[in-house]
Amino acid sequence: MFLFIPILFGFSDKLKVIDSTPRVCPKCHNVTVVRATSRMWFSLFLVRLIPFKKNHIWICSTCNWHVPTQTGWEPALPVANAAWGSYQPGYQFAYQSSPPTGYQPSYDTPPHSY
Repeated sequence: MFLFIPILFGFSDKLKVIDSTPRVCPKCHNVTVVRATSRMWFSLFLVRLIPFKKNHIWICSTCNWHVPTQTGWEPALPVANAAWGSYQPGYQFAYQSSPPTGYQPSYDTPPHSY
């Protein structure tokens, strides 16, 4: 008799927030970037057993952007605007074409043929 028992194994990541000071995400411009550690684990039957590598990263909880920490660089802190009372991200305006060159009739006066 043959007995088939599936064995579930693999690798999983666990994130732990180190510094919860919010920073500005360079990708989505939200103030949701925090400093964290990412640890890879070997799992057997969904139980984490053996820790592998550990990385220190900056991660955005909105767009899932992440980058390893580097000496001398960190995401920008939010800038408070006195007019708004809190940080407002800089939005990009829709594309506007330049005004065409050449003859453009004026529509505030009737045409000469009337």
